[in-house]
Amino acid sequence: MIFKQTFKDFEVIIVDSGSTDGALEVMEKYPVKIVKIPPDHFNYSRAFNIGAKEAKGEILVRLSGDCVPAEKNWLKSLIEPFNESKIGATFGKYLYPNSPGEGLKKFWPKERIPDRIIIYSAKPGPLSGIKIGILEFGKTRNIDVFALAGGNCALRKSIWEKRPFNENLIAAEDAEYAWFLHIINYDITYQPTAGVYHSHRNKLRQSFWDFIKTPLWQIIFNLEIIKYWLKRLLFLDPYRKFNYEAH
Repeated sequence: MIFKQTFKDFEVIIVDSGSTDGALEVMEKYPVKIVKIPPDHFNYSRAFNIGAKEAKGEILVRLSGDCVPAEKNWLKSLIEPFNESKIGATFGKYLYPNSPGEGLKKFWPKERIPDRIIIYSAKPGPLSGIKIGILEFGKTRNIDVFALAGGNCALRKSIWEKRPFNENLIAAEDAEYAWFLHIINYDITYQPTAGVYHSHRNKLRQSFWDFIKTPLWQIIFNLEIIKYWLKRLLFLDPYRKFNYEAH
């Protein structure tokens, strides 16, 4: 489906962390660049950053290995909003055909991915996104601050070069990048016509972090956001020079 797209000016870079299911043999039949990394070197942010470093284009498209474009205009739709300079990223719709991944539907229920274009323009406050157990802090709606479906999204390479995905995170790196874009005054567009079939299994695992209702990834996520605001409190805002300015 990628090579059947109506928009043809693109390259495909695949980051493989030791797959053994025959995927590499299939990929090698297509005009793609494959970058191999050790399995123990993988996390979601690092894998994307490694692939993005190889990219030559102005727009970086991030497509998960378990996502299949639903239409031949998927790529055209996904990158269309970048005609507007204030758009820092876009993302498309998740479609769930016979999906066993209930966890995925929990984060992206149908009401979050409607059949209309949405432009997210948020101003995160110091507590936006901080969640401990069942408690959520911050006045700005979380959906406005963190909406970016990382399995089917695109962003400006010029911004990514200044600040890549946060490799300290073990999950929710897409949500954190959405937060970062809003911090520097960029907007994010949701494109319902850029849909992908997305399906994967989610194992229900009990752990200490589940018991206290705050998973480990959420704790790390909280700490990264708190760290930023502490720096800003000390007049050491690391992102100040990245702020969007209308041309």
